[in-house]
Amino acid sequence: SFSICNLPPEYRYQTANLMCTSIMPGLKEQSPDEVQHFLHPIISDLLRLWKHSIKVPTESHPDRRVIHVILVAVVCDKPTAHKMGGFGSHSHTYYCTACWIPSKDKGNLNAFKRGAYPLQTDWEQCHLGNEYHNLDSLNAQKNFVKEYATQYSELSRLPYFDLVQQIVIDPMHNLFLGKFQPSPNDQPLPVLHRSRQDALLQYLGPKQDLMTKP
Repeated sequence: SFSICNLPPEYRYQTANLMCTSIMPGLKEQSPDEVQHFLHPIISDLLRLWKHSIKVPTESHPDRRVIHVILVAVVCDKPTAHKMGGFGSHSHTYYCTACWIPSKDKGNLNAFKRGAYPLQTDWEQCHLGNEYHNLDSLNAQKNFVKEYATQYSELSRLPYFDLVQQIVIDPMHNLFLGKFQPSPNDQPLPVLHRSRQDALLQYLGPKQDLMTKP
């Protein structure tokens, strides 16, 4: 569903103000390529709303005003982020949507150092995604993903959208459900004591704009 960023935070995530654009059918989860089929008409609408705009009457402009619409961010869990952005599976050797760290290094302390691994870029993701999209066989696509950890994303059609920066793993899955956990290593990471943890949760409690919405 879409939320409207122009609305005040207290109204932004009310059910009546959320726009459900589609529901994916089926008894099983869609593949990355199947997800793109559902995205295609939505992205086409977003392109028209950005390039050509619409005219809508408002309280201050009853004679209608010109409105352009952009997609600010895609917020989802990690498996969905990979499918939406055309990244390889979260179980791929290169499993990260932010940098090119290999899975064998995720237990090293270097994994937590900024700049330790080459960063993913929107240009590279779009370029490789288009190469994948132009392949003419499933076997060629499978081998391409194995080597480059990249698939095609319909989001790359939006000229303003950054596949690396604007796809966000939501805090509920990233932090509160424990999906982001340090791997065991010889030098344990600092532990957040219970008193500080409680203080952090108390601080985040009223920060509704930071929390995952139903």
